[in-house]
Amino acid sequence: MTAAARSATGPNARWGLVAAGWSVYAVYYLGRVNFSAAAPRLGEEAGLEAAEIGALAAGFFWVYSLSAVPIGRLADRIGARRLVGLGLVGSGVMNVLFVVSSGSFVPALLVWSANGLFQAMGWTPLVGALGRWVPEERAGRVMASFGSCFAAGSALTFALGGFIVERGGAAAVFIAAAAVLVPVGVVWWIGVRDPIVEPPDSERPRGAAGRLLGLLPPAAAIGAAYVALLVWTPSYFVEVHGVSVARSGLLSAAMPAIAVAATIALGRWFRLAAGHRPALKGGIVLTAAAAALITINQVSSLAGGFAAVAAATALVGASSSLVLGLFPRMVNPAGAGFAGGVFILAFNLGGGAGSPLVGGFVGRGAWDAVFLFLAGTVLAGAVWTYGWYARARSIQETGGRHR
Repeated sequence: MTAAARSATGPNARWGLVAAGWSVYAVYYLGRVNFSAAAPRLGEEAGLEAAEIGALAAGFFWVYSLSAVPIGRLADRIGARRLVGLGLVGSGVMNVLFVVSSGSFVPALLVWSANGLFQAMGWTPLVGALGRWVPEERAGRVMASFGSCFAAGSALTFALGGFIVERGGAAAVFIAAAAVLVPVGVVWWIGVRDPIVEPPDSERPRGAAGRLLGLLPPAAAIGAAYVALLVWTPSYFVEVHGVSVARSGLLSAAMPAIAVAATIALGRWFRLAAGHRPALKGGIVLTAAAAALITINQVSSLAGGFAAVAAATALVGASSSLVLGLFPRMVNPAGAGFAGGVFILAFNLGGGAGSPLVGGFVGRGAWDAVFLFLAGTVLAGAVWTYGWYARARSIQETGGRHR
């Protein structure tokens, strides 16, 4: 937390705001992961073909990813109160409009893509706000753990979404999301205060742009692993261990819940969010995630497979929290919202680039190749992080003469 921010927010950490931000971002997932829960029914109930459902998901993905950077820049100027509140209300409205428009592909594509814009108003403003709410001596721990909220949101939505779709159909899960998102957004807008105080030039880090760009490859690497595990874990249990689709869903739903606990526990290992030292620990977490991914290939039993995938999912989830929460604050404390948007873009581009390769391996039944590829990708991200740390440390020790 900068001196300027301390003067605006007071000497004590606003733990109520941190808890509210964590809860609100978990709620955000009700308005986007619900699409995954509804997808099996959208074909028969809305008359959409599989290719059209895939296009809807892609439209959301690209608008969300490309909106993150400008929204992050805006968040550094106006704060989290208005943007997060608008995002919740707007996403709720888009969920209702999606139900109205889902019988026709083009209107549905426009609406669900617009939902990506409103959903992008959650993470980057909150990442920027955490730097104003949390004192520096606690910032590393909080920001390294904060990403557990998107694992919690996924677990909550998958658990509730499947039940709602089963009982009320696909439309019901979008209406239910709106019924939660809109009032929560209004309460956030009314109750949250997030004053912005422009920091003096003395508190602006030099070379922030170079530091930011230098850490994007690890974000892309962990994005590839995160998306692959999210998409293909149910298929892994069905194809490799021969369980039913229903049972694979139950096994897969446990993964985000395990990731929440692991992310919070590993977050306690971090303290400061400033400087270059958190990158060394971040590299170690990424290395552990790579090791867990390769371990999946070494087990043959269902119990062993569940344990290995759970460990990998937990460590990949913790790594995602680091690269999307802690790293943006580390490289650009005065512009963490903008930095967070850039990291989200790299994360999602990595997921998008890795998906066709992983899908090709799965299509050939080459599951060993899937986890070998993911482990190698994450390990490359870890090695890159170590290199970034070594260079940043060298620059600090030589007084910045390498710039």
